[in-house]
Amino acid sequence: MLYVNPIDSRIAALVASPSADEAKRTQAFEELSRLFLYTLLQEMRRTVDVGGRNGTNHDEELYGQMLDDALGGAMVESRQLPIAQQMQEQFRLGEMQHRLRDESGRLIADLTGR
Repeated sequence: MLYVNPIDSRIAALVASPSADEAKRTQAFEELSRLFLYTLLQEMRRTVDVGGRNGTNHDEELYGQMLDDALGGAMVESRQLPIAQQMQEQFRLGEMQHRLRDESGRLIADLTGR
């Protein structure tokens, strides 16, 4: 049975380095881009008429989903489509804009005495 000591988890949260948060964020962006590519491949597969058949059986659908998932993962790992990197850069820019807005608001409040 898995036992998690609540005291250790609190200490780990306090000691967690920014690089650990950055690694989690990078992994989340990679998973999101993998999901995007999987969905893209699924939609592309739905537009193709294979062999003149209208429907597919359950096995073909299952293996098609597995193939699309594997292809999506390989595309993310190859970094040829830098979707995760672009999302991460946009996230950083958004954080910077938020910080600048907060700092400029404080500066204006200090200057005006409000």
